[in-house]
Amino acid sequence: MKVCFLDIYPKKNYRISKDQNGGFGTANNYGENFILKILSAYIKKNIDYPPLFLVQSMAELKKNQFSVSYSRSLDIPNKDLYVIASSIVSHESEIDVIKSLIARNKKVFVIGPFATSKPHLYSSTGAKVISGESEFFFKDFQIEDLNKFKNYDDIILFKNIYDLDDLSYPAWDIILKYSKPVMKLLGRGLTIPISSSRGCPYSCSYYCTYPLQQGNKLRLRKTDNVVNEMLYWNKNYNVNNFIFRDPVFSLNKRHTLELLNKIIATNKKFRICVETHLKNLDQETVEIFKRAGIKIVYVGIESGDKEVLFDSKRTTIEFDSQIEKVKLLESKGIRVKSMYILAQPSDNETTTKKTINYSKKVPSTYAQYSIFTPYPGTPVFEKFKDKIIVDKYEEFDQWQLVFQHLCFSKLRVRELLNFAYLSFYLRPSWIFAYFKKILLR
Repeated sequence: MKVCFLDIYPKKNYRISKDQNGGFGTANNYGENFILKILSAYIKKNIDYPPLFLVQSMAELKKNQFSVSYSRSLDIPNKDLYVIASSIVSHESEIDVIKSLIARNKKVFVIGPFATSKPHLYSSTGAKVISGESEFFFKDFQIEDLNKFKNYDDIILFKNIYDLDDLSYPAWDIILKYSKPVMKLLGRGLTIPISSSRGCPYSCSYYCTYPLQQGNKLRLRKTDNVVNEMLYWNKNYNVNNFIFRDPVFSLNKRHTLELLNKIIATNKKFRICVETHLKNLDQETVEIFKRAGIKIVYVGIESGDKEVLFDSKRTTIEFDSQIEKVKLLESKGIRVKSMYILAQPSDNETTTKKTINYSKKVPSTYAQYSIFTPYPGTPVFEKFKDKIIVDKYEEFDQWQLVFQHLCFSKLRVRELLNFAYLSFYLRPSWIFAYFKKILLR
């Protein structure tokens, strides 16, 4: 039986990632300024990989003796089953492809966090939606089950009885036949996304999409399993770059230190990127980060105004501590990307400019500014669902305003976004310190 996993994207001049934002996806449309368009094009060229939930699902069907392929093309080959990786940032494009397949009487599954959150958007086309973590559904899926396709409910709810360690290694070997996953900010060569945990208990689930698929309970992989996976890709495909896709790397300090010490014991020169929370970092952890090969750390700072943070239910640490911890990471040669959210519901001109000014005090190599977006399925969406001002889900990309804000228009938000990026990256101090280093990677 032949299965094709379709990873569909609208044609844009900037990067669209289905792996970010808890699998809902983002689109790095930084701004209209000429310099910002260059930045968007640079990121599109140098950071590219499919969503981990898709590659993991491929592995389970491959294990069960299906012939599995991958495609981003709209020139779709003839297969027995098509599996569409859903996202909010490619939604309308995905729907067009699904309708085309259904019109040809093809069998279609739709997977991913966005389809889990809004299943009827996909099931109404005639496709079957796997609600939840599709890799666990496919773990027991056999070739004879495909003959029962019409008997499945339009929305398939299944009970996961497995641990993360019961899953196969993601099928990057198949992906490599069609494309080369890269994250050149880490270094040259292939880059493989990997995970050591799922789930996040933090209160920012008020607006964050990660818990919609992964839940609020932290689930951990065995550290030996994670390290063995890294060694497998290193030995067989010469992979040295890894992006950990855990919602918050280092939530469990014991598990994190055990994992990193085992990575150190391999004596491999891995280059690793993680996303974590500054409150989980201390001198000991940062020292081990460096020894294990962690080169880039993403941290969510979100705002430079305490009242805005409180209103969005964001757990944080004092601003002085944020600056000191970022300084500690950078002093060890670990580059930090600090992430900020503009136009939060309680933001105004004063608080937004306060955040932008604060971001330039935080001594991070990179800064990312995005726009507050109330996502379907999150608690905050219920508050703003009647104030949505866009017509397409693909516009929920984190880089434009999608709801009626009390203080900002769509145009003003984009102006502030442009200003934030230009004021951060055009500082002489930043250009002198980083520009040449980054371009030469």
